[in-house]
Amino acid sequence: MNNALGKINAFVKQHKTLLLIMPWLLYAFYLVVWAAPQYESQSQLIVKSSEGGSSFDPSSLLMASVSGTAATNESQIIEAYVQSADMLKHLDNAIQLREHYTSDEADIFSSLSGFHSDEDFYQYYLDHIEVAVDSTSGVITLKTRAFTSEYATLINATIVAKAEKFINAINNNLAESKLEFAKGEHAIVENKLQQAKTELLAFQSKYDVLDPTAEGAAFQQIAFSLQATLAQKRAELRTMGTMMSDSAPEMINTRREIRALEQQLAEQKEKISTNEDTDALSVTELMAQYSSLKVQLELAIQAFSSSLITLENARVETYQKLQHLVTIESPTEPDDNQYPQVTYNLTLFAVVLFVLYGIVRIVIATIREL
Repeated sequence: MNNALGKINAFVKQHKTLLLIMPWLLYAFYLVVWAAPQYESQSQLIVKSSEGGSSFDPSSLLMASVSGTAATNESQIIEAYVQSADMLKHLDNAIQLREHYTSDEADIFSSLSGFHSDEDFYQYYLDHIEVAVDSTSGVITLKTRAFTSEYATLINATIVAKAEKFINAINNNLAESKLEFAKGEHAIVENKLQQAKTELLAFQSKYDVLDPTAEGAAFQQIAFSLQATLAQKRAELRTMGTMMSDSAPEMINTRREIRALEQQLAEQKEKISTNEDTDALSVTELMAQYSSLKVQLELAIQAFSSSLITLENARVETYQKLQHLVTIESPTEPDDNQYPQVTYNLTLFAVVLFVLYGIVRIVIATIREL
């Protein structure tokens, strides 16, 4: 075994340059000559509400501890949607994303395999996009990679357009549903108000009265006046009785007036309490039913006023809660390819080769000493 390890160690020492330089040269040849350039397009977005309470508002930075989490909720929804399979399906249908990633513009190592599964396609998509949300301002930074500058920009713009429709739909639909509910409740209250008005007008038309309460008060006033006059005449009759005989003309006339007043007063009281027409109602009954209808109308008016205020508040609240995806930076069209990063990759690969070479030497030396 020592002989085998010695041969391996000698081979490693003798061909150190070959073991280190050749892989590095091959990798450099791939990166410089063979590797397909990949371009990166970038855009910046933010979710902004109609009331101005967005995470991009400088004043919100002063209350980051209070509103920071709420400010990034919608942005995190956008982030999740961009990274979803639904977005990938939309991109494939709209701009044939799968076809681009498997085209001849990509090299064999960087392209999507022609025998890929849907899961492979999804993972490849995630590897070629980057979505980052600033936890303080809520700004969304979207980066997309493709094998041409124009297609990278197209992917980014398509994602932005779809995400904008998505956030507008989920927020606007929720706001509209709340407003429609408020409108439906207001319509019910309005119908009750119209019904109360109709019942009151029908009552007034049926019994040919405008305000039974006022008419009843007038009847009672007349009855009080007749009763006062009757009391006065009775007092006069008693006074004259002390000075005249019962057959005196003044006594006879006064008794006639008293009888007429008593008859008129009885008729007035009967008119208030009862009605000879069996199909009609007495003044008291008219007043009772009219008061009930009037109370119902007043309650319906109050409910209508309250519902109208609620509806207007719902409209204002709906407008304030509408949210839109605002583009801060439009998708850029890069002039130079971002990937592969030749200098960085070659330097890193060289470091890895030296580390592996050192590990192999250490392992061999350790085993030989055992």
